[in-house]
Amino acid sequence: MSGGQWFMLIVAVALASSLATLALGWLAFQWWVRPQLEAQWAAFADVLEKRVKAGAGAAGQELLEPLRTQVRCGVEDAAGELLPRIRAELTTGFREAATENLPAFREEVRKGFTDALGSLNAGDLLDRTARKVVRTGSSLVESGLNLLRLRPEDQEPPLR
Repeated sequence: MSGGQWFMLIVAVALASSLATLALGWLAFQWWVRPQLEAQWAAFADVLEKRVKAGAGAAGQELLEPLRTQVRCGVEDAAGELLPRIRAELTTGFREAATENLPAFREEVRKGFTDALGSLNAGDLLDRTARKVVRTGSSLVESGLNLLRLRPEDQEPPLR
């Protein structure tokens, strides 16, 4: 074998050895190292998640009261600014509505009273009242006449 062939053989054996080492390394990584790394990553992820949640919860609790105070102050300020304007607008709106609707309201009330009085049977009411007055008057006249005239049975015998 010549020197060039020996060189090619050495290179081929080195290349085969490198490929075999690479294949064995890949298999060892897939079967042993990777599952261990994934288990460690999962444990690390759980620890990291717990720390983040604890930190976020503590930060949220710390920020909650200032946030409530800011919101309360903001709402009070907005209400303080808007309340007079809302009152003025409502008052103006009620006055305008009352001005527009008052004549119609008065007319409806007037119609209601007229209908209520008209629904009473005025003729019947007057008729009953007149009968009662006549009965009472005739009874009074009869009583008065009975007092004025003496009946024979009511007369007392003369005094002797």
